[in-house]
Amino acid sequence: MRNYLLAVLLIAGLAPSGNLKLDESVLVESPDDIFQYDDGTSWWLTWTGTYRGVWFNTADFYGSPVPCHIGQTEHWFYHYGYPYVWDASAFYCEIYSGDQTGPDAELDHTSATATHNAPVYVGHSPPVYVDPDFWVIENTEMSTGGWPSTLGDNSPNSVDHSFYSDDFQTWEPWVIQGPGANDLFIRGEVEPYYLEGFTWGSIKTLF
Repeated sequence: MRNYLLAVLLIAGLAPSGNLKLDESVLVESPDDIFQYDDGTSWWLTWTGTYRGVWFNTADFYGSPVPCHIGQTEHWFYHYGYPYVWDASAFYCEIYSGDQTGPDAELDHTSATATHNAPVYVGHSPPVYVDPDFWVIENTEMSTGGWPSTLGDNSPNSVDHSFYSDDFQTWEPWVIQGPGANDLFIRGEVEPYYLEGFTWGSIKTLF
């Protein structure tokens, strides 16, 4: 049975690591008032890791490391269908303090429900105060296999920002192309009061 399943996965073009490339890319809207590391075009879906998250550093967006308030997070999922059927569409959106080495203290824990290929907005009320380094994490422990599957882009970042973990202790960069991590479509929206009248787009720069 194990060999049969592996053969099915290989025929489908899936490396046995919980990642699947889409038949066609999907362009994802990138509003101005958002923190994002993804390049705006999704190519992959992944259910690798019970926990998937993005480490944010506000210096990448403001030009200097400053605290801010996160009023909403944005998540993109993709339900490919058989044999990659979700056994759960509910997940926990969690915000943590912490630098690139991993999440530290939990700041918010909110349940949400994933939808296929559409933005899932998770409101955080009151807005969560975060230091310059913070994490937004999708906790899929309500599933038996990392569902719902998260969308990701096809171009590695110059700095690793997207990670996954099975035990919440060891965090591995989500690498598809390499050598650096690609980026998951997990975004943070700043409370409008704290935008200070300026905007930004995706800051991914490839070298």
